[in-house]
Amino acid sequence: MKKVFFISFILILIMTGCALLVPSIKQINSLPDDMVVTYNDIEQANTLDSFSPLINLELPKNIDVATDGELTNTTLSVKLFNLFTIKKVNVRLLTDTDVYVGGETVGFNLFSDGVICMGSNAVVTDSGTENPTKDSGLKEGDAIIKIEGTEIENIQDVDRVINSTDNAGRELNMTIRRGGEEHSIKVTPVYDLLAKKYKLGIWVRNNASGVGTLTYIKQSNFRFGAVGHPIVDSSLGENFLVDSGNIYKCRLLGIKKGEKNNPGEIRSSINLMDDSIGVADTNCKYGVYGNILNKSVIDATRTATLGGRLSVKLGDAKIYCSLDDGGVKAYDIKILKANKQNSADDKSMTIKVTDKELLEKTGGIIQGMSGSPIVQNGKIVGAVTHVFLDDPTRGYGVYIDWMIDN
Repeated sequence: MKKVFFISFILILIMTGCALLVPSIKQINSLPDDMVVTYNDIEQANTLDSFSPLINLELPKNIDVATDGELTNTTLSVKLFNLFTIKKVNVRLLTDTDVYVGGETVGFNLFSDGVICMGSNAVVTDSGTENPTKDSGLKEGDAIIKIEGTEIENIQDVDRVINSTDNAGRELNMTIRRGGEEHSIKVTPVYDLLAKKYKLGIWVRNNASGVGTLTYIKQSNFRFGAVGHPIVDSSLGENFLVDSGNIYKCRLLGIKKGEKNNPGEIRSSINLMDDSIGVADTNCKYGVYGNILNKSVIDATRTATLGGRLSVKLGDAKIYCSLDDGGVKAYDIKILKANKQNSADDKSMTIKVTDKELLEKTGGIIQGMSGSPIVQNGKIVGAVTHVFLDDPTRGYGVYIDWMIDN
């Protein structure tokens, strides 16, 4: 009888333990194969029993930590009873976490590597009108980066190279970039009777501009991240590949309040004659990046640390943005959902604006607020990226994981 009781007791313990662990195991299995963590994230997860009182997260004891704010690739062990490893996750350890909180509306003037083909036009020649690039394979959106081995930075370079003594009137080799890959094509410029010089018969430009919100500035090297999504070339509907650029203070002109199926916007302007406050060098899926040069624009009292997705909790948080002459202010939101992303995506979290003042001013999330830092428990855990068209009080945010690599 005692033996039967003992076996029954053990079975009950095992079943109870399994019942307690099943939700935790599901949560653990949903962890992506690649994510950003900080020492504080690990300590907090263990202290708060984020997965279970029976489960601990552990990093290797001796890690050769990268310097200068770089991320360290290592392995996170998920342990049961602090003894048995039940899962290993490849992580990027972030140690340089102290940042200035953004929220300022800023403008960008970005320059491409080469010149971008915006379209073609006919050239008037002594044989009639001709389109030199018609059969060359050149497409709208292609960046012309070299002609006959000479690097191209602007339209003046194009004119100079194709009209040089060595190149005038002959078939030329051109290097173009399309979709991140380089290709070689051949084009023969024709002589334009009106302009009195050789032409390719294309419209080109090498800059794009946009407005967004600063997300963070690293205290160690003053590198910033902003916008949370790319600045898109309005003419082509594509991401603008950046070689260099400048960032400027914006002059706020007013607010267009958001409504259902009618997104609002922060109306602002930038003056390219003003001194820039920094330089930009990257425009990618997760925002615009560069370095702040004018330190006077930084509010040294507004600080936080960066936090990976382990820091994200459902519930109350704040976003920082600038909507009037009062400067940057914090507004209340709720994080409604944190997606279990196994690959990079800029729709990591679903958020809802709950702040009455912000709802009165903007109706919720509006254009120009992209990049507004999402702060929770003293950590920047993400940035605003999109608004729901059918409900401007709700939108998406990107995990800071995907932003801090750039």
